Formats: sequence, C-alpha cells, structure tokens
Amino acid sequence: MDEMELKRKKSWIKHYDFILADFIVLQLSHVLANLIRYYSSSYGGLGYAFNLPIYKNEVIFLTVCLVASITFGDPYKNVLKNSKYVEFIKTFKHTIKMAMVNIVIIFFLQLGDDSSRSVVLMTWSIYFILEYFARQIQKTYLRKKIKHYGARRAMIVYTSSSNVKRVMRNLVTKKYVGYFVSAIFLSDYDGSIQEVSGVKVLGNEDDMIKYASHNWVDSALVAIHDRNKSIHLRDLFDVMGITTHTIISRVDTHHNEYIQKLGNYIVSSNTYRTIPIGQKIIKRAIDIVGGIVGCIATGILILIIGPMIYIKSPGPIIFSQKRVGKNGKLFTMYKFRSMYMDAEERKKELMKQNKITDGMMFKMEDDPRIIGSEKKDKNGNPKGIGNFIRKTSLDEFPQFFNVLKGDMSLVGTRPPTIDEWNKYSPHHRKRMAIRPGITGLWQVSGRSNITDFEEVVKLDSEYIDNWTISEDLHIIVKTFTSVLAHEGAS
Repeated sequence: MDEMELKRKKSWIKHYDFILADFIVLQLSHVLANLIRYYSSSYGGLGYAFNLPIYKNEVIFLTVCLVASITFGDPYKNVLKNSKYVEFIKTFKHTIKMAMVNIVIIFFLQLGDDSSRSVVLMTWSIYFILEYFARQIQKTYLRKKIKHYGARRAMIVYTSSSNVKRVMRNLVTKKYVGYFVSAIFLSDYDGSIQEVSGVKVLGNEDDMIKYASHNWVDSALVAIHDRNKSIHLRDLFDVMGITTHTIISRVDTHHNEYIQKLGNYIVSSNTYRTIPIGQKIIKRAIDIVGGIVGCIATGILILIIGPMIYIKSPGPIIFSQKRVGKNGKLFTMYKFRSMYMDAEERKKELMKQNKITDGMMFKMEDDPRIIGSEKKDKNGNPKGIGNFIRKTSLDEFPQFFNVLKGDMSLVGTRPPTIDEWNKYSPHHRKRMAIRPGITGLWQVSGRSNITDFEEVVKLDSEYIDNWTISEDLHIIVKTFTSVLAHEGAS
C-alpha cells in the first residue's frame, strides 16, 4: 500500500461516525419508502411489506451500495469544512452514485419483476433529504463539541516580519482547519507589529521558548530561510515534546499537490489531476469487459472481411504500427488493413493534400491509398472494401486486443504516429498524459469536420480535465450511434 492509498484509508476510517449515521439514514429511508408504498391494507399491511424477500435483499443491497461509494469515492472528504451548498452537491452526487449501483445490482440479479420501482425511487429521494440534514446536524454538533472541549490543536508561528502576513494568509484558508494559531513570534521582532490576522505578536525567539515552556502549545510552525536555525529549533522543540512543522512548499489550490517520500527526500509532488483508485479500477474493469467482447467480435470479422482484404490486396490482414502511448511510451497498435501495402511510402507524396493544415495529423478526401478506392459508385464516391471498413470503423476492432493488453483504453485520446509525435509542442503533449483510446471526445464531436489540430488538442484536454466514468459511458454510447449512422468517420 503506497502513501496515497494509506492516506485515503485513514480518511474514511476517521469518519466512522458519519458512516454509521449514513448507514442508519439509508436503512431508515428504505423502511419509510416501504411504509408509504404498502401502508394501505389492500396490500396486506406493513407486515406484508417487511416479509417480502426483496425487502430483506434490499437491506443487503443498500449496504453494498454504501460500501461501494466509500471504497470507490470520497463522500466524506472535508466534510467538516464544506459549506452548506458544497455539502448539498456532494450529498446529491453520493446519492446518485449509490442509486446507480442499486439499480445495477437489481438488473444483474434479474430481480426487476420483484422490485417496486416506486419503493426504489422513494428510498433514494428520502435518503437524499434525510442525509443532507443529518450531515448538517452532525457537523453542527461536532463543531460545538470541538469548540467547547478545546479539541483543536494550539499552534505557534515563528517567521520574519516581511513574511508573517503571507504565512498567516496561507495558514487559515478554511473556517474549520483543526488548529488555531495562539501566538506569533518574529526572528527580527522590533515591537512595530503587534497583531496579524487577529493573533498577537509576542516577541522574538527567546520569548517563544519561554512561551512554549509554560503555555498550551501542540505544535510550532517554523517559516524562516535559515536552515541551520530551523534545525536548531526543531531539535529544541523535540526535547520539549512539541511537534515542529517546516514549510517545504506552498500548495497551489488550482493544482493537485501532495507531499511524499522519494528515496531519502521529502518532496512536494504536483500532478495535473488526481483520480481516486476506485474510479481507476472501474475504468479498467470496463476496459477488460469491453476488450473481451471486442476481441470475440474481431475474431468473427476476420473470417468475414479478412478474405475480402486479401483478395483485393494480398498481404497481412492485420496492420501493425508503432504508436505513442501514455506519457510517450511506444506500443504496437493493431488495425484491419484498409490501405495498400505501399501506403506509408505514398504518404509523403500526398502530404500537400492534407486536410489538417498544420501537418500535425494526416487526413485527406478520397485517399488513393485505400484498398479499392479506385472503384466509384454512381455519385463518384469510392466504394472499395477499404472505404467500407473505414466508413463503418471496422478497421478499429483489432485495437480491442490493445485494450486487453493495457496499452489502450476504450475511451481516451487517439495515439499519434512517431513522426506526428516528433512535431509536438509542449502543450500538445498533454494529449498523452492518459492511456490512449479507441474512441474519445474528439471522435464523437465529428472528427471528419475538424481540420485544426489545435481544436483536437482542446477537445482532448477538455476530456482529460473533466474525466468521469459517466462521461466515458456517454462517449461509448455516442460512438455506437455515430458508427451506426456512419457519422464522423471517413
């Protein structure tokens, strides 16, 4: 278990009281929903409802929903710090996720005929209302308890007069932070600064040592540039049994930064986005299921279109090519061959007809390299086997093998060729910050109509920044409808 996972585990364990309350509210909501639905004696009364097998099953199912939400989400993150509006939104999302899990369980266990849709709907509606108010009541109680019993930690700050306002501004960023600054001490104290952010400045280093020796101090923040002095104070506070904090880096609230151990160093790490491990597991599970189904379909397609490709253009049925994957790692991508064997050599001659004006990708109308493209219909459009499998996106099916291997995902960004990759500017590289996909936001946005590579990068960046499981499912569904309607591909 790495440091991030350990931190995550501790985060939900410390919220055991909210989890317990959540469980009680969830079961109570189910009881109330059944009372409302079956109260009338025409249904057999309340005893009838509670003796139904589905009622007993739902008690277990709802518990599974709660466990799944806690495991794969983070419903209690910053629960004491959240405003009423933020808590309302988080409670709503928490409810929707659990309701979806509940519906999936009922569907896969084929209990739809035994379940009451009105009971399910009322259960989650009642739960949302009760859970929101239960959280507010619980938070109010805990905050009063903390204030009454002084459960927050008292911290003193030691810094310079030029830095003190900045330090205090970055320390107190929330209404509830778990600590309070009881006193400030300055390395260059001259009496001119008496108070900062409502906290009194009580003197210099010597005054701080005296204060810490005879007052309530749980920890001390040392924010000075003199490393030797910081080490000296850390050792001194260690003798006194006081925890010492030394600033490594200011966390930018617009980025995902965290502290971790790297070898013998403590480092501040920044990532473009942090995705909960549970969501990663779900995405990979969807990839595996989709990859298995896709590979079976690919096997069937080989028997049907394989001979057609070979007869028209003798050679390998499957085309393999080195592509650039996540973070620049090379992998071999597979497709049904839709072009003649000399397609790569002829590409150089056709670059001047490229629809992508900046040359970062290659796309052209009536590409003569496509197998059978010389054959035209009555409207003059090519109708060879290569054009058919590209128009219907059948050429992409062997990539399901790449998905199973883990080189690709069902949904992501399209992997560039090596020569395209070599032309990338720094901001283009973000496209490859995730595992490439068979389909993606760019493809379902009408890829044939997009001729500006910067627009492609913009769509891919939008997908990366706002990724969710539901967005992936939406793109997969839209891809199917687009393929059936012959939209987007060319």
